[in-house]
Amino acid sequence: MKEHKYSTKDLCRIFDITRETLRHYERLGLLNPHVNTENGYREYSYWDVSTLIDILKYRSLGFSLSDAKEALYESDFPRIIESLAEHADYYTNKIIEYTLLRKKALKDLTFTRLVQDHLFEISEVKTEDLFFVPYTTDPKNPYFESMREAFNNSQFFTTSLIVDKDTQGDGNYGLITEKKYADFLNMDNGITIPGAKVVAQMVDLVGRERINESFLFEFMDRITQMYSRPFDKVYSVLVSRFYDKEKRYHHYFSVFAKLE
Repeated sequence: MKEHKYSTKDLCRIFDITRETLRHYERLGLLNPHVNTENGYREYSYWDVSTLIDILKYRSLGFSLSDAKEALYESDFPRIIESLAEHADYYTNKIIEYTLLRKKALKDLTFTRLVQDHLFEISEVKTEDLFFVPYTTDPKNPYFESMREAFNNSQFFTTSLIVDKDTQGDGNYGLITEKKYADFLNMDNGITIPGAKVVAQMVDLVGRERINESFLFEFMDRITQMYSRPFDKVYSVLVSRFYDKEKRYHHYFSVFAKLE
């Protein structure tokens, strides 16, 4: 039975890739199509199709093209077994990552609904262990690499601001997440904020001006009067920000202070 041949156009259509991508794979030695001497057109076999499937599979796993080539043409059984083990670890890690992200999305949804339904209300809640990474522009700062790692994993982090009564406005800006997410990312160079019973409030800051720490001191003064006791430190976590129908810009923060 005559083997079916695929044209460049066929492969571009089937795999949704460009002609230049095929040529690039060919130049790297990943593909070796037959060239029809009568018309100069490339003809790809089922073997080429199978090879292209493997190339795209390895690329989806984060392999470089050189590593994909090695996996395709220079592997033996030990290397194949090692590669499959790596794939299993990769997918296991992805399952954990997406499970955590799903939990985070559900919690973010809860907080957003609180913004919608309980704005400016004071309540008592329990927080999880948190992980805070201060902003810094100094590469020598011990938190600099952690800050870059947090930016690279922004799906887990959000903007935060901490003020201490003794600093009188010298707020500590940074990125914050739950400690379990930082642990998943193997981040340990940051400030752990142990979970505690807290007094909290959802606030809305309207406008595009620089965030002023005064809203945190106002919250501190309010809860000091309510509980007849001093509070020395207030934490804030950005929940969401967007324009409303009147084109006003809103920053919604969850602000809290420890009761314990």
